[in-house]
Amino acid sequence: MVFLVLVAFLTTWALNRISVLRIRKRVRKTQDIKEIMQRTLDKSSNIVLKLDLRTKYGTNLHGTLLPEEGMSYKESLRYIHPEDRHIYEEFVGRLYHGETKTDECTFRWNRNYSRDEECGVKSEDWRWLHNRGVAELGKGEGQPPTTIFCTMTDETDRLNKESEEAKLTDRYRRMFDGSIIGLAFFDKDFQLLTANQKMREILKFQGEKDPYYYGKKLYELPTFQDLIRNKEVEELHFCTKSIVIERGVNCYMELRVHPIYDEKGELFYITLTIRDVTQERELYLQNKRNERDMRRANEAIEQYETELQYLMDTCNMRFFRTSFSKRECYFFKSLGMPEKVMSFDELIAHFIDSPFRQGLMEPENYFNVPQTTVTKMHPFFHEGEDLQWNHIDSVPYFDEHGQLEGSYGIVRNVTELIEKQERLKEETERANDSGRLKSVFMANMTHEIRTPLNSIVGFSDVLPMLSTPEEKQEIVRVIMNNCDMLLRLINDILAISTLDTGGIHIEPKAVDFAKAFDDICESLKERVQTPGVEFVKENPYRTLETVVDNGRLQQVITNFVTNAVKYTHQGHIKVGYRCEPGTNTDEQGLYIYCEDTGEGIPKEAQKKIFERFVKLNDYIQGTGLGLSICKAIADSCKGKIGVISEGKDKGSTFWIWIPADIKMI
Repeated sequence: MVFLVLVAFLTTWALNRISVLRIRKRVRKTQDIKEIMQRTLDKSSNIVLKLDLRTKYGTNLHGTLLPEEGMSYKESLRYIHPEDRHIYEEFVGRLYHGETKTDECTFRWNRNYSRDEECGVKSEDWRWLHNRGVAELGKGEGQPPTTIFCTMTDETDRLNKESEEAKLTDRYRRMFDGSIIGLAFFDKDFQLLTANQKMREILKFQGEKDPYYYGKKLYELPTFQDLIRNKEVEELHFCTKSIVIERGVNCYMELRVHPIYDEKGELFYITLTIRDVTQERELYLQNKRNERDMRRANEAIEQYETELQYLMDTCNMRFFRTSFSKRECYFFKSLGMPEKVMSFDELIAHFIDSPFRQGLMEPENYFNVPQTTVTKMHPFFHEGEDLQWNHIDSVPYFDEHGQLEGSYGIVRNVTELIEKQERLKEETERANDSGRLKSVFMANMTHEIRTPLNSIVGFSDVLPMLSTPEEKQEIVRVIMNNCDMLLRLINDILAISTLDTGGIHIEPKAVDFAKAFDDICESLKERVQTPGVEFVKENPYRTLETVVDNGRLQQVITNFVTNAVKYTHQGHIKVGYRCEPGTNTDEQGLYIYCEDTGEGIPKEAQKKIFERFVKLNDYIQGTGLGLSICKAIADSCKGKIGVISEGKDKGSTFWIWIPADIKMI
């Protein structure tokens, strides 16, 4: 029994001893594994985290990504880039729901994010972390994971390096494709490897892998067939006209072939560069043409300078240039030396009242922008008291530092132009006055026409009631005078309408003007009915064969006498004519006049007396058209018309001279 107990004890002790040894061995093995893993983690610089899914709290197992006390899952999301949070949340969700036991994701983590809500984000240091996660399942079948172990590797440097390498590669690729020179690489067998975009444009590639160029060796291409023989290549640099009929290439090229050898001296690569020099060649030829044109242009410039000098010598214009530092103005009449130099003080004295006068006192403030003026001033270049109008254009000029130095421009004598403008203004005002007078004429026309009509109608009604012949003859005379007055009014209106529609039509015919003059005077004599007024006729010739428009001349004489009758109340009315040469002594003509001792015409009214609708006395019956019609007749005959009067109550003499072909006196 004792033996059995001893055996049982020894057996139990042995079993316990074996178990203890096994446990110790396992512990040592576990410690060794832990030590190996720790050393491995230390060397790998990986970060290991533990995320408790029940408390949703994470702690560091290796590394210091999280604070020592750990961090909640919700708070950790604040450290993840907003654009990557959904990636991390989906990663955790897949492990939590058991969709997979292991998973990976990559996201950005901010190492410098402050957890102090009052301070906010101080700085950003985003690191790319590659996360490998393993889910630890709960006890019991179908239980969700309780813990996720995450091993994180900082891949920021690797990704940045890859990004830099990609950028560098892309940069070299862009340099290769974006070069202004065509580049291509061939292998040692002269087979095309790659070509940049410029090469493809020059050689007109069809598609990415053009079968024509990729299917031929370098020495088989038309340009190199005579240059590369026996499959031996050397450094080549030449310019030629290249033609590739299959691809429609026809241009001038500069080509360079450069072989590249390895360390053993064997052919490794062949580089081909092509530059399209068609445009350069055209520019060169164009430069030659430009040089020829330049010579012609210089010759033309010399001619233009000669012509410009002629214009400057003959036109009334000068160039000027001012210097603000010297306060001087230089005037040029030619391309050489200045014609005149004046100080600003001397120049100011020439201006009367102009902005330039004030501007010359402070030129830096006034002439810093272009200025233009037309001003009346004392003459610049000649002595005299007469003022002249000058048009002045001034433009500022600056030195290389942008500082205002002075101004330049032109000064042009526009006195004649201004005077013409003034005359045009006067003519315009006169035309406006004529229009107003015409309106007054139209308003008064009914009165002018009604007066003789009323007399004709009234005396016609009285005529049957008269008994004696003397009374009837007097009434008939009054009616005839009013009929004549009405006829003259209508003739004047018709004559004015003729002027407005095409002018006076002159029809010269052969006529004995002496006899015609006697006839018209006999008719006009009857109109002088005022007592104390004598009608005098002066006909110096018994016969005068000439070629004139007798009807128009009778119209002029009639208007002259009619006006004289209206304004002459005492004295005489004298009508006459004579043969008189014109300004050109070889030209013959008739001078016809009508002299009266009437009211006369003031000097200031003599210039406008021949204008339309002008009446010196509004109380005298008439339209104011007769003399304007006479002037139109004189102009149509290329003659002259005028009036001579010493003034009021001195009488007047109206005259007209017209050219005439006088055949016999």
